[in-house]
Order: sequence, then C-alpha cells, then structure tokens
Amino acid sequence: TQLRIWQQNLNTSRIVQLSLLNSRVAKDWDIVALQEPYINPMKNTTSTRRFHVVYP
Repeated sequence: TQLRIWQQNLNTSRIVQLSLLNSRVAKDWDIVALQEPYINPMKNTTSTRRFHVVYP
C-alpha cells in the first residue's frame, strides 16, 4: 500500500476548490494539500464532509 498525495495551487478560487473537492480526482487520493485555498469572509476555507481541514 502506498500513501497517495495530491497537491494543487487553487489561486484563491472558490469554484476551483469546490470542483476539485467534489470530483472523482479527490476521492482517489489519501491526502489533498491545497495551496492558496479560497478563504471566506469569516477567515475559514470551504471543504466537504470527506475531508478534514487543517490550518497551519
């Protein structure tokens, strides 16, 4: 078994972030590391139930 990691720069795009997290691509990886995620006005990012958000 191998650990599968997907890393992508989202350039703060909410549409790209939601598209990626809800796509088949995200389901095929153990860790999805997002650079420059979309940050909402409450200073949080958006995710789905499948993922756990970790802030630095």
